[in-house]
Amino acid sequence: MKSANPENEYIPLNLRISVRRDTLRLISEMAQDMGISINEVFSFLAEDSVIDLELMEDLNNIDIPSKCSLDDLKKALLKKRLC
Repeated sequence: MKSANPENEYIPLNLRISVRRDTLRLISEMAQDMGISINEVFSFLAEDSVIDLELMEDLNNIDIPSKCSLDDLKKALLKKRLC
């Protein structure tokens, strides 16, 4: 596929990932229903999962802890919803 922006061209990647058997079955069915390859399904899923990141504020100012408690996570989610 070609993009209007030459800096935004598709770059082929050879990835090795592990998914559960049920996940692979669902993705395989999705690919068949759409008439595309499993690789294309994963490509679309990856694109969709990050599409909104460009619209978010500067990600350099976001602190991501290495771990947190369930209560800390709940508080952070509530705080984000209230802002």
